Amino acid sequence: MVSLRNLSKLVPVLAVFAVLVGSTLTAKADQVTVVGSQSPNLQATINITSLTNGSITFSVTNVLVAGVTSSITGIGFELPGTISANSPGTCGPTLAECGNFTLTPTVDTTPGSVPNFPAATLDWALVTGPAFTGGNPPGINQGLTATFTVTGNFTGLTQADFLAGVYVRFQSVSDPNFPNVGSDVAHNSVPEPASMLLLGSGLVGVAASLRKRFKK
Repeated sequence: MVSLRNLSKLVPVLAVFAVLVGSTLTAKADQVTVVGSQSPNLQATINITSLTNGSITFSVTNVLVAGVTSSITGIGFELPGTISANSPGTCGPTLAECGNFTLTPTVDTTPGSVPNFPAATLDWALVTGPAFTGGNPPGINQGLTATFTVTGNFTGLTQADFLAGVYVRFQSVSDPNFPNVGSDVAHNSVPEPASMLLLGSGLVGVAASLRKRFKK
């Protein structure tokens, strides 16, 4: 059984651990890695480099995984509130990165729902074909990074809003570990710093509660 003296020494340690949880488990504010909903070998990194009330600039990397091929044909966002985006956007720096997006990719302002995630409704998406669900490969092939700038009404939105609601469409998928995957949609959300700090605060509260109980 832990003595009151030993518990008194343990409480500060728990408090330090709680603070570390709040500071080390927070995702990077401007970047997130998206993983395939069926194949974890499908990976895309989205990095926001600029966000204003009227435009957003972000890069999309189709992460190179040995033995796997895929092409990203759509990047869509489910955002809070009513959001509008303009068409066309721009893609670059060269056509080699953009694939079928070209230097003036299509911005779909009514992309609708997302396969594999029926509860999600996208506000807008960059697509290589007529719709998010019907891309036209190739898009961004593996190992390549394309940078997009899209204008619109983004007043009040944060980078966390965009990264918590980003969906990526993979097509032309070849993965020996997941042979039945023909096309895939991936989604990943960013843990907000506030929620991680609440976890740390909760651990501090548990430690304090234990100390009071042992005193009684």
